[in-house]
Amino acid sequence: MAKKVIIGVVAIVVLVGAFYLFRLQQETAKWQQAKEIDEEVSFYEKDGPKSSMRFVSVIDAPLPKVQEALWQVERSAEIVENISRSKLVKQEGNVKVLEMHLQPLNLPLQYYTMEFTFFPDRHRVEFKTVESNTQDISGSYQLEPSPDGLRTKLTYEASGTDKVSVPVPESVMESASKQTYVNTVRGITKVAKSG
Repeated sequence: MAKKVIIGVVAIVVLVGAFYLFRLQQETAKWQQAKEIDEEVSFYEKDGPKSSMRFVSVIDAPLPKVQEALWQVERSAEIVENISRSKLVKQEGNVKVLEMHLQPLNLPLQYYTMEFTFFPDRHRVEFKTVESNTQDISGSYQLEPSPDGLRTKLTYEASGTDKVSVPVPESVMESASKQTYVNTVRGITKVAKSG
């Protein structure tokens, strides 16, 4: 009798694990070919605990509107689908510190305290992790106007170092990064177009 119970429990664990993996693969595939990313200049690389990424998009809004939307990082939970918290902790001049909760794909919730520094004359935002339970990240958003001034090129570059080992394939981590980036571009675009 005990043997049947153990076999039953193992079967349930295997089924739940298989279902979770199936859902994760579905989410991963969805983000592999995001139309918001110019595929010719995007990359995600992983080397042990270190990763780096660069994504470039063209937003259909003028640079001043995109820059204004980008600097409203405390609104990230309102405008970026997989960010559930973006609480402004401190602002001094052109520096904002936020508590952020992020859940890419179906992965566990990630907690960050992030520092964002705005360089308006250079059309640039730099960011870095102050505190995190999973990864230390640093990077930037660089804006450039189109020749006609109607659109804006957004270049995102970041590097990270994992604090914990995550037992998921590299393709899943790449898709998680793309999902967060694409959702950010969608949110910025929405705010820039709505004014």
